[in-house]
Amino acid sequence: MSAKRKKKTVHAAPSKAKAAKSVKSMKTAKPAKSAKAAHSARAVSSGAGDAAPSISAQTAALRRQLAELTLELETLRKAATGSAGEIHEQIRRLEALADASTVINSTLDLKELLKLVMELAARSLRGEASSILLKDKETGDLLFDVATGSSAEAMKTIRVPRGQGIAGHVAETAECVLVPDCSKDPRFFKEADKKSLFVTRNIVAVPLIARGEVIGVMEVLNRIGDATFDDGDVMLLRALGHQSAVAIQNAQLFQDVETGFLSTVQALAQAVDAKDSYTAGHSSRVTQYSVVIAEELGLDSEIVRRVRLSGLLHDVGKIGIQDSVLGKPGKLTDEEFAVMKSHPVVGGHILKPVAQLADVIDGVISHHERFDGRGYPRGLKGEEIPLQGRIIGVADAFDAMTSHRVYRPRLSDQVALEELKKHSGTQFDSRMVDAFLAAFDRGLIVTDQTPLAGGNA
Repeated sequence: MSAKRKKKTVHAAPSKAKAAKSVKSMKTAKPAKSAKAAHSARAVSSGAGDAAPSISAQTAALRRQLAELTLELETLRKAATGSAGEIHEQIRRLEALADASTVINSTLDLKELLKLVMELAARSLRGEASSILLKDKETGDLLFDVATGSSAEAMKTIRVPRGQGIAGHVAETAECVLVPDCSKDPRFFKEADKKSLFVTRNIVAVPLIARGEVIGVMEVLNRIGDATFDDGDVMLLRALGHQSAVAIQNAQLFQDVETGFLSTVQALAQAVDAKDSYTAGHSSRVTQYSVVIAEELGLDSEIVRRVRLSGLLHDVGKIGIQDSVLGKPGKLTDEEFAVMKSHPVVGGHILKPVAQLADVIDGVISHHERFDGRGYPRGLKGEEIPLQGRIIGVADAFDAMTSHRVYRPRLSDQVALEELKKHSGTQFDSRMVDAFLAAFDRGLIVTDQTPLAGGNA
């Protein structure tokens, strides 16, 4: 065991010597390592110094890019805002055109149509006033047929000679015109402002063309606010004018047909009145009084039209009554009175084949009904009696009392009015009597001024 230990001791010595040599070698190499570290430190230090201006340049570049991006974003924001405004304006104009279609298809009454169209035009273009001038077919002059705004009524009295003014230029050339400052335009028709006391600053005007013919001019005046009219307004008004022109011409044609139809009805009524010299003009007067009552009640134009036609034709059935009965100076016999009472029904039969008069027949048949149910021919009571019949009943009775008849002279207006009051609610609908009395008090009911029986009118 000692020998083994000794052997191990011998082998251990060289290892210590070698280790000592290695340690000495490491101590010798230490200065070189320090020099290298110092060199590396100097290199790092030098690199840091070079990076400082590079970072500053990059920061400046980033700031420039940020400023450019900010400017670009602001430009895009403004563009988006502008686009939204343009889109909103386009939507508003499209809505105006849609509204125009609704308005134009709402009526064939020419005056009502023109009024609705011009109110829409002024509202759509944000103008203070608007007007339609229609061309006089004979002279070519322009007439203010309808106007809106503070001087509307005064404008309707003005005639623009052919070719004069901005409107005259538009009518002659069929061109759309935008005038931002009327005081600087030599075409401006100053006479219109003088007569109407309206101050026109700017104007947009377009021709009304129907079937290739200029029938008038549509114009909107004085843009509200600081802005003036622009090309978009011209385009919108031109579109409105295009839609309106056709509708206006159709309404004019309808009016012509209606006038012709009414003239025919009036001729028929006059033929009825001519059968008895004592009833000459009776149908015309009854019509006038009936229309006044209807308007006093505030009825719409279509009902007033029916009342007018019913009034003209209320006695058309007398065509079938013998002259000996119609013109008999004395009291009628029961048989004769029964014949006379048949004229409302006869009138209904006469008018039945005429489709355009279908809404008139009820008024013709029922004008001798009584509110208490004791009238003829059907004995209707209260509001069972058609409205036209109740209106014409009052008008017919008043004219009968205030007209000369073969069996008596006319009564005074006051006596006739008292009779209406006396029988209000029994023979007559009290609402119709009240409307008649109100119209009479306002001077809307006028009778002739011939010598009277029973007092003075």
